[in-house]
Order: sequence, then structure tokens, then C-alpha cells
Amino acid sequence: MSIMLALSTSITNQWGGGTTPIFTFYVDPAGSDSNDGLSPATAWQTLSKVNAATLTPGSSVLFKGGSTFTGQLTLSEGKHFGSSGLATTFGSYGTGNATIQAGVNSDNGISALNPHHITIQDLILVGTGSTVSTGTGCALTNDQLGSTKLAGVSLLRLDISAYGVDGIAAYTGSTAYAANSASGFSGLLIDGCTVHDNTGNATTGTGNGITLQGLYGLLNFAASHTNCIIRNCKIYNNTGKAGLSQHSGNGVLLGQCSGALVEYCEAYNNGANNSNAAGPVGIWMYDTTNSTIQFCESHHNKTGVGTADGGGFDIDGGCQGCIIQYCYSHDNYGPGYQLYQYSDAANIKTLSNNLIRYNISENDGTQAPTTKGSVHLGTADLARANTGNAIFNNTLYSSVASANGLYLDSNPDKFTTTYFANNIVYLTGASTKVINSTPSAVPGILCIGNCYSSPSTSIKWGATTYTTFSNWRTAFPTQETVAGAAVFKAANPTLVGTVPVGNINGFNSALLGAYKTQGASVCRNGGQNLNSLYGITVGSQDLYGNAIPQGLYDIGCFESA
Repeated sequence: MSIMLALSTSITNQWGGGTTPIFTFYVDPAGSDSNDGLSPATAWQTLSKVNAATLTPGSSVLFKGGSTFTGQLTLSEGKHFGSSGLATTFGSYGTGNATIQAGVNSDNGISALNPHHITIQDLILVGTGSTVSTGTGCALTNDQLGSTKLAGVSLLRLDISAYGVDGIAAYTGSTAYAANSASGFSGLLIDGCTVHDNTGNATTGTGNGITLQGLYGLLNFAASHTNCIIRNCKIYNNTGKAGLSQHSGNGVLLGQCSGALVEYCEAYNNGANNSNAAGPVGIWMYDTTNSTIQFCESHHNKTGVGTADGGGFDIDGGCQGCIIQYCYSHDNYGPGYQLYQYSDAANIKTLSNNLIRYNISENDGTQAPTTKGSVHLGTADLARANTGNAIFNNTLYSSVASANGLYLDSNPDKFTTTYFANNIVYLTGASTKVINSTPSAVPGILCIGNCYSSPSTSIKWGATTYTTFSNWRTAFPTQETVAGAAVFKAANPTLVGTVPVGNINGFNSALLGAYKTQGASVCRNGGQNLNSLYGITVGSQDLYGNAIPQGLYDIGCFESA
């Protein structure tokens, strides 16, 4: 979509006690940089002219739709940014969107240092190729001291491809980082962007479709980015690069954020070239607090053979108070949903008070050997307990051979007052385990009120594999027990439709109706009241928008009337 703003030399605003004109400037490859730029007939010609221009707050620069401009759009303080209520705008005019084409490998599409009150919209940014480019499609950097938060930045409806590092990146700058200044962005909005075929020449710590990262270590510092939103974006084919010391090829990655929201996004086929032992994930966050991922689809994401991760969604090291809800994960190499604490007790918080609820996992953990599970939980922190986490009312389906429903590794005994509850674990493949705990340590997680269905019962818990729920519960009497009574179901959940569903091209609960339960299902009214039992915040609606509860609680992502 393009915009066409009228010439506005006659429009003035009160500014600094006087009047300052607000202009719309036009840029056309057939124009001239000696023109005034104030009409399509007198348009500027090049990105260099725009980079050198000084704009008054509220002004606009529009590039001719369907045309290509070679180089990099470089935006800086004192020239290109607006003020509160008077954002400057960069976009397209006429038919179609304009393209900014990198001229050399080092070109970013757009590079903005300390941006604020600016809208960048309806542009196509193209690098020199993901395996040779050393640029980022849209690079936002806050290098100010004093933990400054810059406001008013919006990226709307951009199409970004063929950059070697990141597609869209908001970072704390090197000067601020070195000074321990948690500077970043407040209320940054990334909406309607398509980010694809990037990150093939990433460097250490980069290689993401969309990323917000700042001053590392929320145990010691405040969050760099606050209340930022990533919405309605499609992120795909961001492959990452082999041979790096850190993972690359993530779809969406949040770090050092507070109050962030990712919603209505689709991430797929990312991470194929990662070879680091730690792998990428479709949509995830780490070292982040009070943030939410919801109404997203993440599928067919990858990682190198034998490496970790490669999953759909992840709440990772140091996260507290974060939520993944109302999402659909399927056909990922790694787990559909992950809750994992890596080892860095000096810098990150414990992994605590996080929720994964009302989601669907379908045929996740596809990379052979299949060991990663629909849900994966673990910690490499040997000293600290991770408390208050809850994974509940999810529907986990897999027809993959040797699949795991709940997969526990890396010191699962360090998860205390953590719950796996009211979930459907529905496995139809051969040699599956409804629960698989790979280490010998007894997991600390409590399983309550779940419905398990598999060709044959197999529960690996600690050092022993149990082939009946009775034997497992005898060995661990608190599991699937409330007030001395068994609360699990060992039965087919009798779903409404045929599964698997497959791709739905972005979250749409109406296309996931197959995962509702039939009227006679044991899951209907078969769940536990997790709030009254354990103080878990269950939320106000299920994956389909139905109010919770409606009578007794259900098992799975669907709450029946």
C-alpha cells in the first residue's frame, strides 16, 4: 500500500513560539537534486539528497512508487526526526511501493541513529544477497547515555530481504552498552512487515529476522526496551549462518525487553543453516520480563543436525512474568514450546512465573532422532531453583514416531512449584513417550489433570521408565493426584476434526476447529481448578475466544459451554 500526501507548504505549526512550515518532499529517479523537491514535478533524485536534508518535525519524504533508489537511507538527529505529535514520515507515493536497493555489501536499507518520532512505511528494502551482505535491512540504534528511552518510532508495512545480518534490528549502541546504559526504545511499533531471506552472512549475536536487544543482564540492569509491539508480521527463510559461536537464523527474538507484545505474526522456515550447539527458534524471548507472545503461527523452523532448539516458541533464560498463549506451532525440527534456563547466574534472573497456555503443538520435534518433544523444559543452572512456572491447557498432538509429549532434560529437578496441568497429550506414532525425562534426576515439575493418549503407555521419570500410570503414581504419589485422588485421564481426547491441520498462513482460530473436543470427550469438564489449587492465573479466554470457565474447567486449549 502506498500513500500520497499533498504538498503542504501552506500548513504551519506552532514550534518554539513561532511558526515552522511542514513540507512534503518527493523523490524520483527522474528528478534532480537541484530541485526543491516540493512536488512530483520538481522531485529530488537520490538518497544522498535525502540523507543530507534537514526536515522540520511533521514533514514527509516520499519516494516514487515502483521505482528503485540505490544506496542506504541514513537518518540522524537534527535532520530527520520529529517531535511529540509531529512524527516525520518516510514512505512511497504514486502506484506501488518504492525500493531501496543496496549498492554495496555494507549498505543497510535504512540506518537510524537515536531515532524518535519517526514513521517509516510502505517501502521495499533489498540487500545485495544474504550470503554476501554485511548490512541490516532496517537498523535502529540508541547510543545515548543515561538509560534513555526513545519514543515514537513506527515501522509499517516494510518488505525486507537479502540482507546478511538482521532484517529489522533495534539495539543498544556500543557506546551506551560500554557505559552500562540501558538505552533503547519505548513503544516501538513494528506492524505489517514482511522479513524474509536474510541473515545468511550473520555475525556473532546477530542473524535474526526481527530482533530487539539491549544491555544484557536484567539481574543487574533495567530493561533497554519497554512496551514495544511486533504485530502482523511474516518472517520466513531467514537461514542463519554456519560456523558462528552463537545461534543465528531466528525469526523473532526479544532480549532485554519489558512489557513487549508479539502478536498475529507468522514465522517459518528459519534457521536452516545454524550449526552452533545452541539453535535458533521461530519466535522467542530471553532476559526479558512481563512480555507476551500471542495469536502467532510458527512452523517448519529448523536448526543444524544434532543441535538444540529449532522450535516454534520459547521462553528462555532469565525471563520472568512472560506468557505464550493462543499460538499454533507445527512441523518444527525442535519443540513446539520451550521453557529453558541457560547457565549465567551472575547476569540473568531465575526463570520464574512464566505461563504457556491455550496453545496447540502439532507434529513438532521432527528432526531425527526425535527427542525434543511437543513441550521442552530444562535448565543448565545447577544452583538456582526456577519457580512459579505453569504449562497448562495446551493441546499437544503428534503422529511422529518416537515423539515425546513433555520432554524434560538438563536438571529438571531445579523446577519447583512448576506445573504441567490440564493439557492434552495425544500421540499416535510408534515408540512414543507421553513424558520423557532424560536425566536420572527426579523432575520437580508437578503433573496435574492431564489427558494422555498414546499407542502404549511410556513414562520416563527420573531413572525409570513406567509402562502404567499406576506404577508411576505409586512411585511418585503427588503426581496426577489431588486430595488423594487420581486426576488424570488415560483416553483418546476425541477431537472434533481430522488432524493434523498443517499450514494456515498465520494464526486464525477458525481454521483450528479440529482441535476442539467433542461433546462426549473426557476432556470436557474434566480439568482442575488451577487457580484455587495452586494460585495459577488461568486467563479469561481459551484459544477460540470462549470465556473461562464455563462451568467446570476443560482439559486442552478448548473450553466448552
